[in-house]
Order: sequence, then structure tokens, then C-alpha cells
Amino acid sequence: MTGLLSQAVIGRHDELAVLRRGLESAADGRGETIVVAGEPGVGKTRLLREVRRWCSLRGGTALIGRGVQTTTPVAFRPLVEALLAADRAGARWDDPDVAPFLGVLAQLVPSLPVGGAIPAGPSMPSLLHVAEGLLRVLRTCSRGGPGVLLLDDMHWADPETRGVLEYLADHVPEEPVLVVVGSRPDRSLDAVVTLMSLVDRRSARLLQLSRLTADQVLEMTRHCLGDSAVPPAVQQLVQERADGLPFFVEELLAGLANDGVLVPADGAWHVRGDLRHGVPDTVAESVRRRCASLSQRDRQLLLDAALLGRQIDTALLAEVLDVEVTEIHGALRPAADLGLVEFGPVGARFRHALTRDALLAGMPGPERGLRARQVWASLRAARPTPSDELAEVTAELAVTAGHFQAAAELLLRVGRGALQQGALSSAEAALRRALALAEGTPLELPLMRELVMTLAAAGRADEIFPIGEELLARLDGQGSDPDGTERGEVHLALARSAVAATEWALATAHLDRVVGGEAHAVSAQVDTLRALVAIGEYRLDDATALAAAAVEASSAVEDADLHCEALLVHGRCLRARDLEAAGRIFERAKDVAHEAGLAHREARALAEWGFVEAYRRGGEAQLEVARRLAASCGAPETEAFAELALGAVAWWREAPETGLAHTATAERLGRRYRLGQLVPAALVTGAALHALRGDRAAMDAALAKALPLAGGQTTEMVALHAHCLAACALAEGDLATAAAELTAAVEMLHPARPAVIPPLVALDPLVRSVRGADAGEFGADLRTYNFHRDGQVTALLDAADAVLLGRAGEAEAATATIEAVRQKLGSNGFLHAVVSWLVASAAAEDGWGRPVVWLTDALESFETRGLRGAADACRTALRHLGRRVPRGADEFSPREQEVLALVSEGLPNREIGQRLFLSSRTVEKHVERLLAKTGTANRAQLATYALRQARGAGIAAGPSSLP
Repeated sequence: MTGLLSQAVIGRHDELAVLRRGLESAADGRGETIVVAGEPGVGKTRLLREVRRWCSLRGGTALIGRGVQTTTPVAFRPLVEALLAADRAGARWDDPDVAPFLGVLAQLVPSLPVGGAIPAGPSMPSLLHVAEGLLRVLRTCSRGGPGVLLLDDMHWADPETRGVLEYLADHVPEEPVLVVVGSRPDRSLDAVVTLMSLVDRRSARLLQLSRLTADQVLEMTRHCLGDSAVPPAVQQLVQERADGLPFFVEELLAGLANDGVLVPADGAWHVRGDLRHGVPDTVAESVRRRCASLSQRDRQLLLDAALLGRQIDTALLAEVLDVEVTEIHGALRPAADLGLVEFGPVGARFRHALTRDALLAGMPGPERGLRARQVWASLRAARPTPSDELAEVTAELAVTAGHFQAAAELLLRVGRGALQQGALSSAEAALRRALALAEGTPLELPLMRELVMTLAAAGRADEIFPIGEELLARLDGQGSDPDGTERGEVHLALARSAVAATEWALATAHLDRVVGGEAHAVSAQVDTLRALVAIGEYRLDDATALAAAAVEASSAVEDADLHCEALLVHGRCLRARDLEAAGRIFERAKDVAHEAGLAHREARALAEWGFVEAYRRGGEAQLEVARRLAASCGAPETEAFAELALGAVAWWREAPETGLAHTATAERLGRRYRLGQLVPAALVTGAALHALRGDRAAMDAALAKALPLAGGQTTEMVALHAHCLAACALAEGDLATAAAELTAAVEMLHPARPAVIPPLVALDPLVRSVRGADAGEFGADLRTYNFHRDGQVTALLDAADAVLLGRAGEAEAATATIEAVRQKLGSNGFLHAVVSWLVASAAAEDGWGRPVVWLTDALESFETRGLRGAADACRTALRHLGRRVPRGADEFSPREQEVLALVSEGLPNREIGQRLFLSSRTVEKHVERLLAKTGTANRAQLATYALRQARGAGIAAGPSSLP
């Protein structure tokens, strides 16, 4: 018994079984993503290590990457580690499956053998390129066994890595690949929210690790000591102090052993001295004590390594300290024996981030600053121009050394690189950190400019204006911009953000002040933004002309970002008139962005294209991809737009709960980032979803918040009257109010002709026709808008035509049209029921069609949804046709409801009478009245009716209970 045994996996039988099955399924070609979540020290890394071991035993390859806690996130960092691991493992980069993406991956890991120069481009590749390339690398790794990707500490993952992980989670189920992710469960972290969303939509399985039980702690203690006979005092201490966390079990035992309190002798462990005296209360104390056993030279080298980050680059450290690499390894071995450092597939690293923190915190401030300056000087001498991968670590060292301007310069470099990738969140974090360090230096203005550009690209209208106005004032004061080029760039950025905030006058004011710069580039940007202003002001013809000019001008400039933006605006102009043409433009914009690696532009193109496809085909897959991509790259305006569009799609799919979740997110993003009309649009869409459920109180509450923000915008106000007030009135069976609200919506719509039309205004011609009013030319006018190509909107217009056909005596054509309409509206039960109800009333009056069947279907649908007002309207119509119809629950007396409940239990009259203290004859009379009221023929049907009513929480059964 010479030392402690660690790395135990105790108390994880079920979790290990799930992981093993996942590995076996991956080997059979059925991949999976598994999230292993738990608090720090609970044993997540141990499980990932077991998977790696199993993978090795099966002849597979496990690629490992880790998130790192830094002040400034570095895009794709864990994935770069995984790719480096693949390279060291002898990945077949020339494999035909991987080769098309090798140049893309080599932009992240330049050491990859691309066989030529890395393709030139303005930025790093997009998330989708990286994700697909990594998936193909994992696929090739699986040819000798399962391919495994292990990503640890993903609660610190950068937004770009999160986006790639979402892609993998959606695609590995059909691949021989297992992805296992370790993360803390802290939902205040964006990365954890992303992981939990994967679990919620079943793209990933969750393994939630809990603390060890007392028995498991004892088992682990025995494993670590290699002895079942644990001294009772040690057992008690570990139970009291470890809190069931495997990490603390090991740390406590390691501390005791290194302090000489727990010592091996005669084949057993013995306690020497006061067990509680000197036992570390925190990991920092444990680290400090273990470091004390190191030689002065080894301890100093370990501290120097800590100054250079958690990952220990032995070659770099040797270069900086001017020693041999063998000396570095010699110093790290004792630290590894003490549990401070671990060796893995990516080299040496501190065992935990907090281990490194504890080392640095243990140094007195002046000593830490002095040593940081010495290491900084050596690093600068060895690497005058640090690599992109080293820039962040070097910046952190510079801060510790007190070289703030140098740190700011490095962070500016990090920020610019992230901005070129479209990694807007990472860019913003780096630039803000740099600005705080560069205050009062010449570097401040370049940093402010880059931050303004980043905020504009992200649609961050919440913070850009004060910074931008200050930057303009300082540029004016310095007189360093004689041709106005820099000021022009700032005005363009502020105009772009004003557009995001739907502040059209402010956007125009900034555009009027744009001068300088290359002619085509400037004119393309100005025309693009002026087109957006024109769309907002309902000047669609002007917008279309401006957007077309912007596309032409941007084509003459080798700037993919500019060209993509112009295409996006042109597509928005075409959307109101030609959905197919708009879809082609958005698809082209997506391709341009994808090829250039512009993640934020690609996200917007996917969102706009997805919006068109939702109208045309009712799908939402592209919107989901756009939402995730926008969230991962830090483009909140696009993310909010996609969430709002998903909320609208949910209305058409009649999924109010899902839709309300999307609109709530859109509202939150809109408020947080000051996204103008997006907030009232989200509130109105949410109100429409409440109206779909007939929840007037919730609808009114949402509209009360929306009205002060809507500012009279036509699209929102039309939607408010048509999708909210009219729809809710229909749910309540109030046709007169619905007609008045639809009329108000139409009157608002005519003079403005906005680019986006709330589709439910298409109900207006139908309601007018049913009520015998003149439908006017509005139905024909609606068909001039391209949005009518949506199948459900077309169905509403066709329903109005059918009513007129029936009134004209063309019964056969009218009936055929309505049956086709009902087929088209099958995916939205609410609209299906509304049209069936309205048309049936007209058909009954004019003597055509199948009004009883249509009313019966509508009644069942309304009752299933709990829309009593509309259901009562259907009952009234059926009674006018001489039909017996079931009554609503509120038409039963309290005693009848009691009898009905007992009938549903199958009780005979005698037993019902005993329970209710009634005679059998009285019960029989109640049953007879219930049969009459419900329209049921016998006791069995009555019982079925009662059960359905109970399942509907008081909603009466539909016509299937009719005889």
C-alpha cells in the first residue's frame, strides 16, 4: 500500500449502463447525444473518461475537448482540441468523406495537412461548415470502432461551439457516432440553457448526476485507500466533510495523506496525530498544502505554468523559461502524483480550473505581479507575435503583469477575428474587456469603432447609440478623419441599429450624414438601409427599387457581407408580391453567407427563407435552424425574428402553448435589445394565441401591453383586430363583433399595403358573404397579395366564393368547393370549425350543401377546445334545423350533474339512489331528462358522454354521441 488510488467510478451503475448502451448503439450505426450534468466535483469527467476507455477497447477513437472559463470566449475552442486529438490519433484527412471539408477545418487548426494553401476568405468558416466537417471526421473515426466525441466543461462553451453541438445532436442519430457532453446544471449560463433545450426537444438524453449516498462515499473511500478497513475516524470525517462529492472525497484523502496524517504502514492505513488538525477546509487549502511538498524549483515552474493558462503547453513553457522540455516534464510529474496536474490526450493540464486558481490566489499580490511581468517579458521575447490561439492567454497574462495596453491590443485582435467569423457574442466580450483596459489610450477609438460595428451586426439597438454618438464626437474633435470615411462607417452602423429599433426618422438622419468611402460599397449600404426604412414606412415600390439598386452595387464589390445584406432586403421587398421569387433570393443569400462563413448573415437568410417556406408549405425546420444559429453566434435580432415567426407558425398549427413559449422569448429579446416593433408584434401574436384558446382575459392583458408600443403600425394593428379581437369573438360565437373587427382591420389595411399581411383578414369576405353583406372587391384585392398562396389563406377566400356560388344556385360547385376548403384547413381545427359553422349557416338558408354534417363537426371541434360560445352557436343552428343536440354542461342542474357522474361509473339506479338519498324512481326521471338533454339513445351512450365530459374538464361531448 504505497499511495492513494483515484479515478474511482462509484455509484453510477445506471448512468454507466446508459453510456455503454449508447456506445454499442453507435457501433451499430445509431448514434446519440448524451448530456452528463451535475454540480462541480460530482463525477462528470470520470464518466467521460470511462467512455473513452471503452471506446479504446472496442478499437474506436475518442476525440476530447473542453470548455474553458475565460473572461473572453474563444470561438470553437473545445472543437479545436478535439480536432488536434484526431490529428494525433492519425485521422485520415485524405478520406473522400473528409477531404471536402479539410480546408474549412484547417482554418481552425492550421497544422492539418491540407496539401496546399488554406482558402483565402474574409472570415473563419460558418458553424454549419465546421459542424458537418467534424461530423465527417467522427464518421471516419468510427471505421475501426465507434466514433466518440467527448466534450467536458461545456457550461463554459463559447456560442459557436454550442451551435456546432446543436447541429451534431440533430444529425448523429443516423451516424455511428456517440457524443457525450459534461456540464454543470447552472441554467443561468447560456451554454446550459442550450444543452437543456436539446434535452427538452429530445435531441439529447440527460443523465443528471446526484451526490453519492453515505454507502457510496464509504465505497469510494475504500477504493481510494485500496483497503476495506477504513479507519473509523477517517470514515466519519469523509462522510461529514465531502458532502457526497467524489472530488472532495479524493481531495480530503489526498490532503490527509500528503499532510502525513493518514499514512500506510504494515499493509494498512493508520491515523497519525490529530485528524482534524490541518485537514483542508477548501480546495484552495488542499492545493496549497500539496504544493508545499514540491521543491522550490518545481513549485515555481508550476506557478509559471498557471500564469499561462490551465492547459500546460510544455513546449511553450520551456521556451519561455529557457529550459529543456524534459525539465518541464520532470517538474510536472510530482505535481501529477499529488493530483494537481493530469496528463491526457491533449497533454498536461491542471486537474481542475480551481486548482490553477488556487495556485495563483496563493501567491501574494506583489509577487504574482512581479512574476507575471517576468514571464510576460520572456513570452514576448520568445513569441513576439503570438498565434491566434495564444492571443487570449497572452492577454490574460498581460493583465496580471499590469501591461493593460498590450492586453487591450491582443483582445482587439481576438475581437476582430471573432467578428470576421460572425461570432458576435465572442467579439463583443473581447472588445468590451479591451475597452475597459484601454481607457484614455490611443487604442480606445479603434476599439470603440469595432464594438459599434459588432453591435450593429448583432442588431443591438439597446447599447449602440451612446457609444456611437460618443465615437462620432471624438472623431470630430480629433480631426483625424478628413474625408469622413470613418464617420460614414459609424453613421451606417447607427442607421442599421435604428432600423432594428424601427426608428425610421433616426435611421434616415444617420444615412443623410454618410460621406466618404468606396463608391459602390457605400451606395450599396445606404440603398440597402433606405430600402428597409421604406418597407417600414409602407413605401413598397420605393423599397423594391432601392433594394434592386443595392444588389447591383454590391455585386461590383468583393464583399460577401454587403452583398448578402442587399439580397436579404431585396427578398423582403419581393415577399409581398412573389413568394417564390423571394424564396429564391433568400436561398441565394444563404448560399453567399455560407460560402463566406458569415454565420449571422446565414442565420438571417435561413430565418427569412424559413418564414417564406412556412407560408408556402407550413414547415418550420428552417426557422428552428435559424433560431439556433442566431442564438449561437450572438445575433439577437435574428433570433427574435425567428422566435416570432415560430410563434406565428404555431398559431397555424394550432399549438398555442408552443407558440406562447416562442412569443415570450421574442418579447424578452426584443425588450432586452430594444428591437422596436418586434416587442408589440410578439405581444400581438401571443394575444392571438390566447384568442385561439378563447382566453379573453389573457388576450386583453397582452393587448394592453402591446397597444402603447404598437405606435399605430399597420401590420400590428391589423393583426390586433383580425387575429385577436375578431378571432376571440368567433370563439365566443359572437359573429357581429367579429364582423366589426374584421371591417376595422380591412379599413386599416387598404391605404398602407404593408409588406407583411396578417392572413386572418381573409376571413372578412367570408363573414360578409355569410351575413348577406356586400363582400365588395376586398376578396379579389387580397388575391393580389402574394400571401394568399398559403393554402389555408386561399381556403378562406375560396370559402367566401363558395357561399356566393351557393346563393347563386350553383349548389354542386359550392359544395365541392367547401369540401376542398375543409380538406385544406385540416391542420387548423379552429379555422376548420369556424368555416364549417359559418358556411353551414349560409348553406342551410340557401338550401345547398350538408349543413347538418358541417355544424355537427364544428360543434364537436369547438367543444373539444372548450369554446362554449361557438359551440352554443352551433347548437342553436342545429336546433333551427330540427336536430336533437347534446347540451352543454352548464345546462344541467347540480343534481343532474351528480347523477350523470354516477352513471359514468356504471352504477344502477338503485345504487345511485342510495348514494344520493333519492328513490330509484327519482333517479330514473333524472336519467330520462339527461338522455333528452344530451341527445343520447341509451344508458351506455349517456355513460360514454359523461366520461368524455370528464376528460374535457367539464366540456360537453361532441356529436359522436348522437344517435
